[in-house]
Amino acid sequence: MSSQVTISWNWLNWEPGFTWAKDILPQLNDLGLTEEQLSRCVYVIRANGMFAIQYPKAISPTLYIGEGNFKNRIIQHRNWLGELIDLVGDFSFQIGLCIPRVKNSYYAYRDFEAALLFEFKEIYGCAPLKNAQMENRQADYEYVPREEVRSAIMIGRGVRYHWALAPMKSSPYHECYWKTHEEMA
Repeated sequence: MSSQVTISWNWLNWEPGFTWAKDILPQLNDLGLTEEQLSRCVYVIRANGMFAIQYPKAISPTLYIGEGNFKNRIIQHRNWLGELIDLVGDFSFQIGLCIPRVKNSYYAYRDFEAALLFEFKEIYGCAPLKNAQMENRQADYEYVPREEVRSAIMIGRGVRYHWALAPMKSSPYHECYWKTHEEMA
């Protein structure tokens, strides 16, 4: 029998022009989170606006699922959004943060990232737009409640997107987008 790990998400908004010190740290403080906790977190980056991504099986606003070293990685992620910004203009996004903890398991957050990637692939047919690979699970944890696990990757109730975008072969996102689709592991 696997151990159950309770999941809950905290949400940040990242608007065009936001900086870490001036805009993100105050949001973290309001959520009761510290920078130290974010070194072992799982995060979901989602489009927050008029568009979502058309994946092979369904539409999701999720652009990326990642883990660890959130402060350094989020700044890098803002840079790879360049082509999307060229297409739709500078846009805001939401960041879901989860800090799963399991007694005597320092790396439980990595397993949750892998589990979330597989959950995403099951629902949408591939990994999120900017995830170039699937991660391997290292444990047999059951993440609960299931609705909370899925809430970070699905379209929320009452949210209505106007556009669903998918990369064409000429896009630098195309290869990454289809790579995990073809790896149907």
